[in-house]
Amino acid sequence: MSEATVEELDRAHAIHPVASLQSEFSLWTRDPLEDVIPWCREHDAAFIPFSPLGRGFLTGAITTGGGFGAGDFRAQLPRFGADAVDANQAIVEQVRAVAARHDATPGQVALAWTLAQYEQLVPIPGTRRPERVAENAGAAAIELTQEDLDELDRLPAATGDRY
Repeated sequence: MSEATVEELDRAHAIHPVASLQSEFSLWTRDPLEDVIPWCREHDAAFIPFSPLGRGFLTGAITTGGGFGAGDFRAQLPRFGADAVDANQAIVEQVRAVAARHDATPGQVALAWTLAQYEQLVPIPGTRRPERVAENAGAAAIELTQEDLDELDRLPAATGDRY
């Protein structure tokens, strides 16, 4: 299933066991932690987060709002407006600080945090570059400490709606 609520999962599960759920999830879209991921744990369903790098924002590569190329979907999203990007830089700075302690990239730390949330969680970061595939795979080798996880869990909610 994709982007389902707990109520929708319950209805579907009553007909046939739900094997997996795909939904947006990252350090700046943590809503699934409240109910959907616990539902997946309880029902032994995999959770497949899309945009675990916050549509590229959590890599630290986006430092100003706007300026996206023609046809770039992010130009339409509230979180990528100039004011929101400026406000959300505080999130990236904290991710950078954790990354520095692990000799890792911010993207790797964002993925490592995501992986630490649930054993049956399989993030699907989008990329067009082979070097990013290798970088993303390196996140599986990062062992965040409980202190790191607590620090990342305390990050503020992202400024701006998802859509």
